[in-house]
Amino acid sequence: MSAPATKPNDTLLWVSLVVLGLVGLSVGKFFRPEPIAEAYVSVTTKVRTLVEEAPTDDGSTTAAAAAAPAASAASLASGEAAQQPADNTKTQPAQPKRMWVDADDPAIERQLKEGTLKRVPDVAQAVWDVRTPIDNAATARAQMAALEKEAEKLAAPTDPTGLTKEQFDQREAARMAALKVVEERRIVSSPRDSLGIWVAALLTLGILSFLVRDNPFYKVVESILIGVSAAYWMLVAFWSTLVPDLFAKLAPDLVRATMLPGLAPSKDPTQDFLLALIPLGLAIMLLWRLMPKGGWIAVWPLAVVIGTFAGMRLTATIEADFMAQIAAAMEPVAAFTTVPPDEAAIAAAQAAGTVALPGRAFNFGGTLAAILGLIGVITVLIYFFFSLEHKGVVGKTARVGVWFLMITFGAAFGLTVMGRMTLLIGRFEFLFGDWLNVVK
Repeated sequence: MSAPATKPNDTLLWVSLVVLGLVGLSVGKFFRPEPIAEAYVSVTTKVRTLVEEAPTDDGSTTAAAAAAPAASAASLASGEAAQQPADNTKTQPAQPKRMWVDADDPAIERQLKEGTLKRVPDVAQAVWDVRTPIDNAATARAQMAALEKEAEKLAAPTDPTGLTKEQFDQREAARMAALKVVEERRIVSSPRDSLGIWVAALLTLGILSFLVRDNPFYKVVESILIGVSAAYWMLVAFWSTLVPDLFAKLAPDLVRATMLPGLAPSKDPTQDFLLALIPLGLAIMLLWRLMPKGGWIAVWPLAVVIGTFAGMRLTATIEADFMAQIAAAMEPVAAFTTVPPDEAAIAAAQAAGTVALPGRAFNFGGTLAAILGLIGVITVLIYFFFSLEHKGVVGKTARVGVWFLMITFGAAFGLTVMGRMTLLIGRFEFLFGDWLNVVK
């Protein structure tokens, strides 16, 4: 009877991590000219207003009214008679288009004054700060010094000596406008981003600790990664699918008042409401799996989802991959490239009153690639043709197809490895650059 396996002791691992962390912080505190993981951001205030196209007297929007004369002119030019709608037919007015625009945009201000656009009532302006991270602390300090110097220079009033009142007012207006631009951009230290750098660095080290062996630190980080990913995609699905495609169809006024103030009115609210009841019913049936009884009800919406997704992916795969491979296999074996005409041909064509046509030249590389591709397609198909025994000529041809398959699999594997190496290099750049400030 074998002895039970002993559980590895993680005490030495945790003591080593604590000691190395204290040593690293001490070295960074006393011998590093810059603090570790100091993050700066550029903050710019943005103000946006919700506007919509102003309707004309006949109920249509300005865009539709502007397009009407052009359509009428085109129909008259083509000889088509304008068809008058029947007396019992009512044309439905076009719904105004809504959009968020910058409040300080001169073009928007001009359209508001002209009346082509109007502000949507009962919707407040959206005001927020745009935070743009700066590459490193040294760059941030240089930009801060430049902005402070520019603001100090612009703060001095214009010297009126030798200027007329109009020139003085113009220079003052330009100075105030430039000072407003400088003061609107603020470069500040960001404790939130600095804390985020520390958290990201510790999580990265937790993932890399798996290279030693499986440990509790790695398991905690792995659980955090899975939970955050699931929560992120749940929020993406909620705001990109449920809100605009389901809730907005069932209760458009409530969604417009609470979630999406820029939601445009629907052309047929009744039809949208009735169609939205179908996915709502399937969603309720899918949640029935959480009930203690009746879990079989969730099988039906699950079958609809899987069948619909499989059909969509099958169609996309056939069009994007299968048909593309067939089209590539039907290309001519001999490849040619287009050669522009030389100066002599152009001069001769101009003298004759004609146009010089481009020539064709044999492309050795393209021809070789086409021949290899044709050989690869034929040999791989023969390898998967199991009605004949792979002996003699058929066996040798199938072996060539195996080589083509191995080269393809190797190239795909190499591409995957290169992608993973790119991610690893990015993590090392983050650790030694953003976190430790060793690499600038």
